[in-house]
Order: sequence, then C-alpha cells, then structure tokens
Amino acid sequence: MFAKATRNFLRDIDSGGELITVSSLNDSDKAQILSVVAKKRRFWHWQKPKYHFSSCACLLSDILTGESTVQPVVIESEFVKYEGKCGDVVKGDVDAEFGVFHGNAGGSGRVDSQSSFGTLRKQEVDMQHLMKDVQDRIINLHHPFIRQLHENKNDILCILKEKIVTTQKCIISEHTQTEEKFGGNLGVKAKTVKVTVTENGNVTKDENTVLELPASTTIAYGVVELYIKCDGSFEFCLLSEKEGGFEKETSQKHQHAAPVLYDTLSLYDWDVVDGFRSSSVDGKPVPGSAALSVLKQELLELRKHFVVFQELAETQRRELYNLLCEILDDGETVAQLQAVVEEICLGRRPSLTSFDELKPPQRERAQEILHFAGYDMQNEKLPDPSNRELLAAVHILISALDEMPDPALAMLGACSKRHLLPALYALPNITSDEGLCSRAGPLLSDLIHQGTFHIVQRLFSLSNVRMEENGESISAVTAKDPGFLPLILYISISGFHSLEKHSKN
Repeated sequence: MFAKATRNFLRDIDSGGELITVSSLNDSDKAQILSVVAKKRRFWHWQKPKYHFSSCACLLSDILTGESTVQPVVIESEFVKYEGKCGDVVKGDVDAEFGVFHGNAGGSGRVDSQSSFGTLRKQEVDMQHLMKDVQDRIINLHHPFIRQLHENKNDILCILKEKIVTTQKCIISEHTQTEEKFGGNLGVKAKTVKVTVTENGNVTKDENTVLELPASTTIAYGVVELYIKCDGSFEFCLLSEKEGGFEKETSQKHQHAAPVLYDTLSLYDWDVVDGFRSSSVDGKPVPGSAALSVLKQELLELRKHFVVFQELAETQRRELYNLLCEILDDGETVAQLQAVVEEICLGRRPSLTSFDELKPPQRERAQEILHFAGYDMQNEKLPDPSNRELLAAVHILISALDEMPDPALAMLGACSKRHLLPALYALPNITSDEGLCSRAGPLLSDLIHQGTFHIVQRLFSLSNVRMEENGESISAVTAKDPGFLPLILYISISGFHSLEKHSKN
C-alpha cells in the first residue's frame, strides 16, 4: 500500500523526473541525507533501475578513508501541497469516475474523498559545499558494501542528495473497486489507494485502513551517481549524460559472476537472451510523435519469445492466461512476482517471504504462475534448463507488466475480457507512417463499438500514446516524450495475445 501511494504521488507530480519512490517504510527510515544507495540496472533496457539502501545504513563518511565525518549543509524548503480526489461509485446510474477511468457506470451515488499527503518539504544537500568537504578524499574499496557492489560491475554507487518528507500524520487505505458494467457490458476491477492527512491528531479509520504514517516520513528521494576510479578517487556525476560506475581495470568486458539461466547474458548486455539483442539503438526510448509502426522491428524480435506460449497444451495455456488476467488488478502482486522471477533467472533460489505481504488469493495465484514457469517451490528447485524458453517468456511478460502504471494494468485487464487484444496487437502493422488506419477494417470494428473506444483510448493514454477518431480513420501516435511506455504496452499486449488467441472460452 505504501509503495502504491508513493508511486501515485510521483506519477502526479514528477512523471519522468529524477525523484525515486520509497517502496517500504523500512527504507523510509534508511533514507537519510548522504546515505549510500546501490543503483542496479535490469535485464531489459526498458526497465527502470532499482535502488537499494545498504542493510547497515551506511553514510558517505562510512565508505571514505580517513576518520573525519562529512558534515553536509542541508537546505530545507516547502516542496508542494499534494491533494487530489478519488471517486467511489456505489449502485445506480451516474456519470462517474470509477477507479481508474471515466465512464457511465452502474451506481446510485458517488463519494468523493481527499487523497493527500498534505504539505511536503524538501531537504536537499548543498552540493557545492559537499564537493569542497570531500575534496581529496577517496573511497575505501575494501569496505564490505563497496566490495560487494564492485563484484557486479553493472551496479552503480549513489549518494542520497535530496528527499521529500511529510509534515503531518497521514493514513493510507486501500479500497477494492468491485466489477461494474460500463457501456458495451465491459467489466473493470481495480484497487485504489487513498492517502488522507489527519487533522489535530484525530484519525478516522475504516475497515480498509492499513497504514498510519507519522510526520517526517520520507516518501521520495533523489540521488547523485559516483564515478569511482581504480585508486578509489571519485567524482560526482552532476550532468544527466554523465554516468556513474567503476572504472574498468581492463578493456575486456567482465562477465556476470552469478550463474544464470541465459548463457549469453553478459554484464552490460542485459537485453540479450539466447542470442536476442534489442533492436533499439543504445536502448533509446521510443521516438516521440511517431506512428505505432515505429515499434514493429523491436516487437518482431520480442514476439519470437512468446511462441512458446502457443506450444503449451490448451488447458495449460488457458489456465496461465486466466491467472495472469487475475493479477492485473493488483500492481503489488505483479511487482512481487516480477522480483521473484528475476531472481530465478539469475540462477538464485528466491526468497518467497515477500509473498507473505500478499493476501491469500493473490499469493496463491503468484505461486501458481511460478509453477508454470518451472519453479519447484516445495523443493526450492530451480527450473530445468530445457524449460528456460518458457521461463524467458514469462519473465519478459511479467517484467513489462511491472513497468506499467497500475491504472493501465486495470485497463489491459478490461480489454482482455472484451477480447480486444487481436485488434490492439495488429495496430502497429496496419498503421501508416502518419499513424492512421481505416475504421473500416474488420479488426477495428471491435475498437469502435459503443462503450469500447474510450476504454482503449484510456489504456493508450496511460501508455503515452494518443489515440483519436478522425472521420473514417483512427490515429495512434506516441506522445511528445513517451519514454519506453508504448513499447512496454505492446510487449504486454503481445504476451497476452499469444496466450489468448487459442484460449477463448
């Protein structure tokens, strides 16, 4: 719940920015100015990196040689007053906001409630003073945290330079939106998380309330990367194009130290699986203001991995498809499942303790999906290498789902229930270079059905794609700065389409 609330906050106020969400209350306590943070790159170039605090709560002073403590100058200022509104729909007929999108819903009323962290403050280190303070200091390369970080040359050392903190007590509650009918008899199921500031210390709780946050809770932070030379000297990467890391001792690439299921996976080529190399140039984001056809080449390579879904027995394919559809209303389950699958792909025996945080139905579904991927949970046995193609396909699909915003996951689930995936799957291939395709095509008739188009439009909007009806045509063009979201959407659509096209009930 805490992770979802902080993700929603950053999506609203810093989408595409440099701030990083705090994913757990435990990390909130560790997020101190000048804390050391490990930035871990991921398997796929379109995945956001993950950030991990040291388990021993190290500060910059702890990893430098010498005994003098670094005393940062911290500037504090008001950041923003964050307030929003969430709508709850109950029975009747109203034009209302239901969880994640607008539409005509069945209900008899609407309840608006504030979603607010209240007034937030920013604490930021004075970088000019810090650079003078650490001039001529060097990193202790024998420090346990640095040594372990250095073992994987793909990781980057960062220092926490700013954080966003609450100034009032807040409560976080989760509300499950039950399935309702929209135009075209389309059902949507989603969960909403609400954050409410308490007034004068009074806390009003309901049965769905889960967390109560004290004042001065860190909900987001920013880091500066360090480039560390072989002798331990270092520099702060102050420009966006300057990347941190460890200086290479030789020009030869270091191979990943951990055993992996993918033989060709190397340290700096995280997007290589069984000989597949991303067709994106240097892993650049999707071009802005471009037709969906720009995705065709990369999708052509990625879709080869989903062929293994079609080779499953009909009952297995249908069951896996249904299990994946059932977790689309719960981004937390998707995130926990992705983390475990990634550990398996690295040849590690994953810890399933994170599943304990899930409610029993979600936990059971996640475990069943792992079973399909070939992981023997009872004996903690890693998948047989002969099963790695299926594991790779599951990993790609789950990783893409994990990168999608929670509202987009709910919309994807709605589209899958309506069997709209064949039409969505075909769009990049039938869209012109101007982003247009004819409404008269047989595939698109499902998209323009009453009550359907605005839902697809919402899904695309959440994935940084503009979809509009233009007379006899439909246009689908990426946003100005789409990032990787259009590609991520189509990886997800492709995976579900491969499972669905032979699995209709």
